[in-house]
Amino acid sequence: MTILQQIALGLWGILPGNYSGITHVADNCYAIVDDKDYTDGFKLLRLDIDSVSGIITNASLEEPKVMAERRAAKSAEYRDCEGVAYYAPSHTVFVSGEQDQRIMEYALDGTPTGRELQIPVSMQRSKICRNLGFEALTYNDKTKRFWTTPESVLMADGEHAGTYQRAIENHLRFVAFNENFEPCASYVYKMGKITAKRSNGNSILGVPSLIALDDGRLIVMEREGFFTKHRLGSFVKVNLYLVNPNIAVQVSFDTPMEKVPESAVLEKKLICSFQTKLKIRERTLSNYEGMCLGPKLADGRQTLLLICDSQNGMGNKFFRLQDNVKVIILDNELN
Repeated sequence: MTILQQIALGLWGILPGNYSGITHVADNCYAIVDDKDYTDGFKLLRLDIDSVSGIITNASLEEPKVMAERRAAKSAEYRDCEGVAYYAPSHTVFVSGEQDQRIMEYALDGTPTGRELQIPVSMQRSKICRNLGFEALTYNDKTKRFWTTPESVLMADGEHAGTYQRAIENHLRFVAFNENFEPCASYVYKMGKITAKRSNGNSILGVPSLIALDDGRLIVMEREGFFTKHRLGSFVKVNLYLVNPNIAVQVSFDTPMEKVPESAVLEKKLICSFQTKLKIRERTLSNYEGMCLGPKLADGRQTLLLICDSQNGMGNKFFRLQDNVKVIILDNELN
């Protein structure tokens, strides 16, 4: 496996944003979402990637026509758009909103179609811990399945791991949806513990992104963030795991988490880990939230693309977050 150095979209004149999700649409075109945008929908990011090295050589960003019209007319709504998935059967894009806890469909020109996934009652807005709703969203055209999960534990399933609950290992519920947009399967996934030992900052831990593979397996992003008041000493740690629902036990939405046996929890295999930091001599801090499959290279190796949320270029004269994209080149990690 090769983890390439992150690269800033600002190199190509792309303005700072709050990019939290990415999905491949076609060729070099990807849909991305901005979780602070008051016009719901997505934008189209074009990335030219060298077929030998995997290095990004060019990037551009555009807004779909109807989305721009809705923005100008102020006819859109704020949804806190976090996750995005391209839906090949109708050449549309589905976007998950953490504000409304809905997963809605948009045409590629930015028009809402009126269709959406049927969210289980146990995952609707009133059941979600504050600001810990849907972020992850993925679709696979071979398996015909959507997958999502709240970023962290449901209210009914216990306290979520954070600054004052470092020892908690949260259990999340992964849910699949069929071609009728109905929930059709659910599984339990256990996150790791927060690793930050210091108490001079805020810790967060969650699953902000998933990738559904052709064989039914999932790549899971676990992201831990530790942020100090003045940012120096902050870090973001990303672990990517592989899980296989095909050989796991389904768990009903009605089953209380305390009654789920350990044997029913998805087994996970670590395939990649990296950390970004803010130190005097290392200024790589990036809050990665979205990922998708990238192109296969000339030698057949699969790439993953990760995108981070810069909080609109948050920072000061010492350091500002950037909208970075990271390319990871897999060798045999998916075997």
